[in-house]
Amino acid sequence: MLMPDLYRRHLALAVVACLVGIAVSWLSMTPFGLLGPVAAAFLCARGVAARLTYAVLAVAMLGALLAALLDAGMREPALSWAAFFALSLSLGPLVSVNAPERADADAVRAAKSVERLTGVAWATDASGAFLYVTPSVLASLGLGLEDFNAPDDDKEFGWKRAIHPDDYEVAAALWLRCLQTGEHYSVDSRMLRPTGGYGWTRSTGQPLRDGNGVITGWYGTVIDAESAPLAGGMAAGGSPADMAEVHPHDRATVEQARARAFFHGIPQVSSYRKLQPDGSYRWVEFRVEPKYGTSVDVDPAVARQDERWTTASSLGETGEAVRAALAIENLYGGAWAMDASGQFTYATPTAQTSIAMVLEDLNLLLDGKLFIEGGRQGWQRGVHPDDSKEAGETLRHALRTGEHWNFEYRVLRANGAYVWHRAAARPTRDGQGRITGWYGVTVDIDAYKRTEAALRERERQLQQLIDTVPALIWSATAEGRPIYVNKPFTEVTGATLEEMIGPDGLPSLSVIHADDREAARRAILHSFTTGESYFVRYRQARADGGYRWTETRAEPLRDEAGVILRWYGVSSDIHDLVTTQEALRESERFLRQLVETLPAMIDCADPDGEPVFRSQRLREFLGYDLEQLDGTGKSRLAGTLDAGIHPDDLAGVKEKYAHSLATGEPYARRHRLRRFDGEYRWVETRAAPMRDAEGAIVQWNVVCLDIDGEVRAQEKLLSAQESLARASQAASLAELSASIAHEVNQPLSAVMSSSDACRRWLMAEPPNIERAQKTLERIIVSAHSASDVVTRVRALFKRAEDKRDCVTLGRVITEAGDLLAEEAIRRGVRVDIDGEDVVLGIAFDRVQIQQVVINLMRNGMDAMADVADDRVLEVSVHRADGMMRIEVSDRGAGIEFPDKIFEPFFSTKEQGMGMGLAICRSIVEAHGGQLWAEKNEPRGTRFIFTLPDEVVA
Repeated sequence: MLMPDLYRRHLALAVVACLVGIAVSWLSMTPFGLLGPVAAAFLCARGVAARLTYAVLAVAMLGALLAALLDAGMREPALSWAAFFALSLSLGPLVSVNAPERADADAVRAAKSVERLTGVAWATDASGAFLYVTPSVLASLGLGLEDFNAPDDDKEFGWKRAIHPDDYEVAAALWLRCLQTGEHYSVDSRMLRPTGGYGWTRSTGQPLRDGNGVITGWYGTVIDAESAPLAGGMAAGGSPADMAEVHPHDRATVEQARARAFFHGIPQVSSYRKLQPDGSYRWVEFRVEPKYGTSVDVDPAVARQDERWTTASSLGETGEAVRAALAIENLYGGAWAMDASGQFTYATPTAQTSIAMVLEDLNLLLDGKLFIEGGRQGWQRGVHPDDSKEAGETLRHALRTGEHWNFEYRVLRANGAYVWHRAAARPTRDGQGRITGWYGVTVDIDAYKRTEAALRERERQLQQLIDTVPALIWSATAEGRPIYVNKPFTEVTGATLEEMIGPDGLPSLSVIHADDREAARRAILHSFTTGESYFVRYRQARADGGYRWTETRAEPLRDEAGVILRWYGVSSDIHDLVTTQEALRESERFLRQLVETLPAMIDCADPDGEPVFRSQRLREFLGYDLEQLDGTGKSRLAGTLDAGIHPDDLAGVKEKYAHSLATGEPYARRHRLRRFDGEYRWVETRAAPMRDAEGAIVQWNVVCLDIDGEVRAQEKLLSAQESLARASQAASLAELSASIAHEVNQPLSAVMSSSDACRRWLMAEPPNIERAQKTLERIIVSAHSASDVVTRVRALFKRAEDKRDCVTLGRVITEAGDLLAEEAIRRGVRVDIDGEDVVLGIAFDRVQIQQVVINLMRNGMDAMADVADDRVLEVSVHRADGMMRIEVSDRGAGIEFPDKIFEPFFSTKEQGMGMGLAICRSIVEAHGGQLWAEKNEPRGTRFIFTLPDEVVA
């Protein structure tokens, strides 16, 4: 430890005084010679040693007086010693007052003054060895002063263990430079915290000098930084680089401006007298920027030293308070002192000029009453109206009680703007504990306040964002205890934060489906234990009682040392995605199953025709997998064609397939394909391209059908068809014969029936000649009808056209009724015909249509043969939709097979040939109409046929 020369001289003088005093006392045989050693003791003793010396001398004096009173023989020497001890006690204060203190005592005293305001302070001697560190800091770090001073194995500062390794080099280099140059020390670094982590701090230090300018010690403080400094932060811009060019009286101003910029985070504008080349000084303005940035815009603090400021004419009892203020001023750049009544005795010149108020303005009694007695003081005019009253009341309470004063308020700057400040004041006391004054500091926190407001707004926006994003967000401690869930989490799941915390402090997982809960618990415990990311899918409860699939992810937030601080997680609703994926998987499974179970062989190829997929059925047919074609020196397509296509079909298949690949046209071809057992089987292959939105081919889809059986069957069918054709020729002749017989049978039956009737009329008594003549006329008509049928058959063989020259449909139907009149009477059937005057717009073959009507009427009478009564046969004609509709209705038992009765040789009669209705349908369709049967109401059958009534354009 360094010691000034004066201290060494006094120590030598004390040693000499001790030796001389002892020699004089021995020679004179009196104790007064020992006053020299006592004076030497008081000259060097300090603190506890000095107090102990006083106590020993006082006890010795009382002992000597007691001996003089109790022992008459010892009274004279006892009184002599008592006088010696009394002189020694008197000599002590005289010597102690004039004795110099240790050179570094002021540093410790200044550090303790700072500590009372900031809570943390330190002091070192001139060489940088720590003399004092706030005890609570040492306790929290688990270190002692000897640890701070003891160099490590690398002979570096002992306090290295309290600084982040990445910041130590910068901090140590700056500290060494300051120890050598005496510059103000300011640095931002990360320091060890009691939790084991590191936090950003802002450290500053100031040297103390003796009357000769020699540094006797250092003192400083460390405060928590609210945010880390910006990388590459701005240096003090505009401030003088060489303090030698600054007027000696202004150097403190420059240092204080730098300190304010460092601690307040506010640009500082001030002035100093600068040395000119001719040796004179001229006032210049400078600006100091903070080393760290802020996220808000702030105006600089302006305090020009060439403007008016004042000092107190007398410090009174506030000398100690002023000294403490000066010590703080060197660190923070702004400080003040006041007496016990609240009158300012000192204020930093910068503070006075920045608010345009000198000491007299600050101390002005606005209402004539002392401030401590309830009056208003001048400094309150510079406080925002909303803060002035509370600021005065709290300071007044502190002055009256001696309690520490801490307050935040808005101060009016000289430019008319209000800015936030944080003020703190502490009392100084004399030996009896009486308050002698107050010292304090006022820190500009406007940047902090604005940043705080901006952060609150950003926090509000962030909270709003978190509460509006379509996701459930949560966080937990490093150990896994839930500490936050956002608003959507509670609204969606219906669970509060308290319900999310289990009895063991870990997530309760109560919102997870019981079937998924155990897997989720294992996953999250694994993450909490290992620090690995958390990812799990499960069914999550909803407030309405339902469950939806949810995907939850969580990541740990770590500090710079890698220690987990928090867990942050987000749960996203993926129910629709999961159900869609399940549906897609099910669809894919279904389609694959469909492909594999289709009675066809499926193949897929790329746009160039190279196979990329084959169904199981095709692989089994060929006897090899697609991958077996790789590495053969051929493409998959060429290998497949060469190995599988019959040699006689290969060239045609390649040509056709190449054409399709080149043009994009669909491919279709029959060829023989080799099966796994070597047999060639006929297959039909079809291929079509699948295109994207732009029409480009992305894939060829191929289906191959085994048609070998069909081909063999077709060959047999052709042979059978040849045999059938020959048989059909013979059958056609028989069918023609049956048709002729059927058609001729009807008019011949009419002839026979009419002949019997004629014979009866002639044999009657008397003979009914008139009726016989009418019957003969019917016989003639029936004979002509038979003749016409034969004529039509002959015309058929001659390929002659139908004779369509009749349009009187009503007359034809009436004639048919006349031809069947005798038969109807004989069978007891009443025939009702409606439509005697109907005329068609298109000619028809009279004979053929009449044969149709007669056939249908006779079938109706046959159907009513077993009906006991109500035998009515109705024939009606009417137009509908350009067609003439003829209906023949009976009231028989109806028909069982309305569709099959029109087939040739199908008959419901025991003696029927099954040709009548087939011939009728052929005739009607030849005329452009249709013939069908319906159920008649209430019973029987209705046969309906239509004939065209209008010419189709």
